[in-house]
Amino acid sequence: MPAVRHALRASTGALLSGAVGAGLLTAATFAAAPAASAAPTSTTCTGTASVYGVLDDGRITFSAINPARGDLTRVRVGPDLGFTPKAMATLNFNTVLVTSTAGALYRVDVRTNNTTLELAGVEKIAASGWTHDKLTYDGHGHLYGTAGGTLIQYLVSQDKPQGSQHIGQRKEIGSGFVLKTLTAAGDDRLLATTAAGALHSYKINSNGSWDRDDLKADGWSGFDQLVSPGGGLYYGRMGTTGALYWYKDANPQDGSGADITYHNDDPVNTDGWSQKLLSAQPNTFKCTTTTTPETVDRDNIAQVKAAGRNLMAARGASWNTDTQWSCLERLWERESGWRWNADNPSSAAYGIPQANPGSKMGLFGADWKTNPITQIKWGLYYIENRYDTPCGAWNHFLNNNWY
Repeated sequence: MPAVRHALRASTGALLSGAVGAGLLTAATFAAAPAASAAPTSTTCTGTASVYGVLDDGRITFSAINPARGDLTRVRVGPDLGFTPKAMATLNFNTVLVTSTAGALYRVDVRTNNTTLELAGVEKIAASGWTHDKLTYDGHGHLYGTAGGTLIQYLVSQDKPQGSQHIGQRKEIGSGFVLKTLTAAGDDRLLATTAAGALHSYKINSNGSWDRDDLKADGWSGFDQLVSPGGGLYYGRMGTTGALYWYKDANPQDGSGADITYHNDDPVNTDGWSQKLLSAQPNTFKCTTTTTPETVDRDNIAQVKAAGRNLMAARGASWNTDTQWSCLERLWERESGWRWNADNPSSAAYGIPQANPGSKMGLFGADWKTNPITQIKWGLYYIENRYDTPCGAWNHFLNNNWY
């Protein structure tokens, strides 16, 4: 299992070289960062990524990933499930569905995944008929599976289904779904890769028909597992190395892969993901985009700081104090002078909060390279998830000269 990573690995060049050889990267990966959106938009993202898995020896695992940093923050290994798993789908924070190689369907009840991973029970809710090779849940009542290239949809009516009375309305969506990976990315929206390395997005319509968008023609063949916690955040596991990479689709509804931000220079881990199955809990990461954002003269430092003060105050009473603002103001004054285009010549750090690399700020918008509002929102999210408050970050900076 991967260890929690505390620092960015230095061997980026060697890592990228290996990834290219595995078919993970394409020329598009190295394209320039996307320009600011033509339409004025502002994105706010919240949450984390929660991923369950099963090891080769049958033990269940839980991993938590901080989307702001792309860092693994928690790894827990639980007991053996007691059967040989074939496919899995996470319904909610303490309920996972797993099929067996014998065609049975089990409900795995998680008691806790905090300091330890403990199960409340493993219940067989169907003795046969579940021969699916892939399984995923969209977080909005629909369970999807593939069997022999056929995509099948089920309605899940209970948080802890007891059997066919709670997993019903079986509907065959279509054939020809011979896929290498499959995950749910939203309400009746699926994400999949093919053996040839294409990345597809599927929208399942209420009448059972479906529409496919071809996000990428190639470059994704290295992944044997693909999961999404929602919000356009995608994680891919390379079976050959056990590395886990992360990607952010600025608008997962637009049917285009042109706005996917790659983070291949800053993976979650370069190895250690040895689970044979992975499944993300749906809806644990969400992004909201509006078309009437805050606007500032990005070169007017006073205006940029005022916007930062307002955005910080909006995070709640514990942040909305003169003391916390003083910490934030001094922190980013030292880091960047509150300049949106501050570029560290000795590293990949960029922008007002000096995200390293700067592309991490793509979580909050494709305009991360030019929009101070996008940069500030990411910076506040990062501080809250790592240091709780601006003063926590400032104190760490004073002691270590980085945060």
